[in-house]
Amino acid sequence: MRLSKRMKKMEDKELLRLMEFAADPEMISFAGGFPSPETYPLEEIRESFLAVLESYGQEALSYSSTSGFLPLRGKIANRMNNKYKTSLTEDEVIITSGSQQALDMSGMLFIDKGDMVLCETPSYLGALNIFKAYGAEFLEVPTDSDGIIPEALEEKVREYGDRIKLAYVIPDFQNPTCRCWTAERRKDFMSVIKHYDIAVLEDSAYSDIAYDEMDRPPLISLDENGQVINCGSFSKIFCPGFRVAWICTKKQMIEKYMLLKPSIDLSSSSINQRMIDMYLEKFSLDKHICQIIELYRKRRDLALKTMEEYFPETVRFNRPKGGLFAWIQLPEGKNARELLELALKKKVAFVPGGSFYSKNGKENEFRMNYSNMSEEKIVKGIKALGEILTVFLK
Repeated sequence: MRLSKRMKKMEDKELLRLMEFAADPEMISFAGGFPSPETYPLEEIRESFLAVLESYGQEALSYSSTSGFLPLRGKIANRMNNKYKTSLTEDEVIITSGSQQALDMSGMLFIDKGDMVLCETPSYLGALNIFKAYGAEFLEVPTDSDGIIPEALEEKVREYGDRIKLAYVIPDFQNPTCRCWTAERRKDFMSVIKHYDIAVLEDSAYSDIAYDEMDRPPLISLDENGQVINCGSFSKIFCPGFRVAWICTKKQMIEKYMLLKPSIDLSSSSINQRMIDMYLEKFSLDKHICQIIELYRKRRDLALKTMEEYFPETVRFNRPKGGLFAWIQLPEGKNARELLELALKKKVAFVPGGSFYSKNGKENEFRMNYSNMSEEKIVKGIKALGEILTVFLK
């Protein structure tokens, strides 16, 4: 069959592959960016679902509005305002079916074939794949542990400014590296970008999962020109199965997204939105987040300790201050894709780092998730990986 040319741009199957790893009960998977199922507040969810069905059953089982359930949008706006001193209203929030839909609609809204998307190095492979499908070319900006380097950003936008339609960034506990931009870097970024007609897509999927206190204002709180589109999600802080996320931005831009959404899914799940809204009425999301942070901090510490014990000294890794991942670097010349094939034979999985680069990826890096496996499996999997690395790096 004759497929669209778009399919040629979607040949990297790592995202699909990591979802398959999760379905194998024998696999010790450090691959997906998955929250731990044991954190799901099942009793509170059951109580919220029953309350919705008893009080709003017919409405909950019908279509939702395209923009999403109004009370939930109001709660999202209020939470952003209280936490980050923004001044959002419910009309500046639209509900999406997961953050992947928010990324896809953003690609549809901004990108024509040949347009440039400015991004960090490396960056989230799910977003890169989406933007590739719309024909984007990528402008990678040098990035260190503090975020995008301002001087490099200035140089890139001066040279390519007219071609750059969108900047895609993850300032908080980035996927895949878990680095977090400093407050100064965020201000520097907005100081540069505000002089150009470039939309900024701020992916905040991991912003609530912080192990250390730090000053990290979201870019949307620093936005003077209405350039920033902030994307958040309940997937990492509540439950991914509900597929409820959101976009926050100026009302005129929300209206553009609303023109796209009916052609994609008409509306996001009505009952899931109402259930989450009911949960937020009856229970404390922030208390729940504190509980999951404690679990993930414990697993992070265990993973790092076990890597220090079993990984060869030539293997380097960071110490995340939030998020769900550790970023591992092998010696130059070693290929993490080859390492993965060896690891899979021992039923251990991770994601090779080359997939997180838009071009010319560093194949000696890989990403490991520590949130989704039990403490026992973390130790068992890292120990097995350490044994494989000892032989692989000889």
